[in-house]
Amino acid sequence: MLRVDSISKQYFINDTVVKANDNISLDVEKGTLIWIYGKSGAGKSSFLNSIVGLNKVDEGRIFWDDYEVTQATTSENSDFRKNNCGLIFQFFELLHSQTAYQNVALPLKLLKRKKEEIQKKVFELFEHFDMVKLMNNKINFLSGGEKQRVAIMRALVTNPSFIIADEITACLDEKTSHFVYAYLKKYIKEKNGIGVFVSHDPLIKDYVDDCYYMESGVLKNVSL
Repeated sequence: MLRVDSISKQYFINDTVVKANDNISLDVEKGTLIWIYGKSGAGKSSFLNSIVGLNKVDEGRIFWDDYEVTQATTSENSDFRKNNCGLIFQFFELLHSQTAYQNVALPLKLLKRKKEEIQKKVFELFEHFDMVKLMNNKINFLSGGEKQRVAIMRALVTNPSFIIADEITACLDEKTSHFVYAYLKKYIKEKNGIGVFVSHDPLIKDYVDDCYYMESGVLKNVSL
């Protein structure tokens, strides 16, 4: 379960206080996918970064099951993400000098998994996402949609319990977007995990269990 208890986060921009997140509370049960949407600058990405310990909140507490993000050290949160979370960033954060295969395999290498296990898991994902022919291409030579699929595969390769995604289909066509949403929904349900997706894409509403709107750092539950 994800439990967010009254968290707030603010920044100072040109001596002005900007509240990125304002007293947000949220409970997400296992086996659940939630969708957060809102205008640019509403605080959505800041919220995602906070719940996995990439941001330190000013107030409040965050739990994933019994693990408390807000009381953990930077190193502990890094280990938690590495072992439990699949992060899909808005701007992909891929290693452009490496191949698509190398990018997807990297999280397993960091976990010191055996070469045979890495090869098997990575190849399975490239098959699922219809990218086998592009496996050995450098990231620089991939299209935006292809890079997005590589970022998604990299997030899934460790079989994480929690998927955190920021604009997961921004560069994908409608058909591929439906495939990605269906794939992730099936994954979360079978894993009994949790998905937290930030997106402007209305197609996502058919694949999630709950919906939230964020405005000026305030998160509100809304009907699908």
